[in-house]
Amino acid sequence: MAKPHPVLLDVDTGGDDALALLLAMASPTLDVRGITCVAGNCALEQVVTNTLTLLDAIEAPPVPVAAGMDRPVLEPGLPAPPLHGGDGMGDLGLGAPRRSRVDDHAVEFLRRTLSDAEEPMTMICLAPLSNIAMLLRMYPSVGEKIERLYVMGGTYAAPGNTTPAAEFNVRYDPEAASIVLNSGLPVTLYPLDPFMQVRFTKEEAEAMTEAKGAGARIAGGIALHYCRFFGMDFSLIGDAGTVATVIDPEGATTVSRPVHVDLSTGTSRGATVFDRRILTDGFVREGEWTEVDVVTRVDASRYRKLMASALGADEALDD
Repeated sequence: MAKPHPVLLDVDTGGDDALALLLAMASPTLDVRGITCVAGNCALEQVVTNTLTLLDAIEAPPVPVAAGMDRPVLEPGLPAPPLHGGDGMGDLGLGAPRRSRVDDHAVEFLRRTLSDAEEPMTMICLAPLSNIAMLLRMYPSVGEKIERLYVMGGTYAAPGNTTPAAEFNVRYDPEAASIVLNSGLPVTLYPLDPFMQVRFTKEEAEAMTEAKGAGARIAGGIALHYCRFFGMDFSLIGDAGTVATVIDPEGATTVSRPVHVDLSTGTSRGATVFDRRILTDGFVREGEWTEVDVVTRVDASRYRKLMASALGADEALDD
């Protein structure tokens, strides 16, 4: 069996990030070396509480959790979206955490962890990129220890979910997203397009809540919360799809495209603009552009099965 791949996760837990954490912690192919928290889906303190509580609930090993930026690089931030519930985790009532965060600020924790790493590590970024942007601005040399950034953010051809043009993570801190995407590091961007493709039905979520493992029961409860909130008979696995792409990259279709983050103050602020033209010679691109690998679609059935299997809930699926 191959050696587990060392990864760091940056989250704003949130129900969708909780699903991603459940998959990452359950996967035998990933070695989670640390989790950093940032404001986004919830205020920073709630993000930290949710992350620690989730790790307690699944009896996870002692993974370091660090608190980071409580606001974007420049702006005051956006209101927490109501879709995640009062506690950001579907109001499942998991209780107060028993474990504690580390004392280091997330940026310092990342600097130290990466600097001490014997080999480059993969970073899975599932939140506004405020922590990662500050890390790369303050300590650019740590980029040598980052193998690749997997970033949940932006849109490729899909509409936005926070504004007509912009996805939440990028719109929350556009300057941070621009800094990270233009850092010169290898980036795989998992935008809203594949995000919307992988789902569990309401019946499958209900079956997961009856599973033996705590992770599957929590995932089912979060999925049912989203079914109720949106009045739909299915729920997305959301950010967990980004983790699935790290675990099983063969299930994702990617293309390399130049991308630009709109930093204007207008209605397109936070939009990820991709140059999808066939011919670009002789045409002008204004602003900063950088090549990223963008996931355009995924094998939804494959990733559904991957997540259910990791959580010990194969029998919950209809297919």
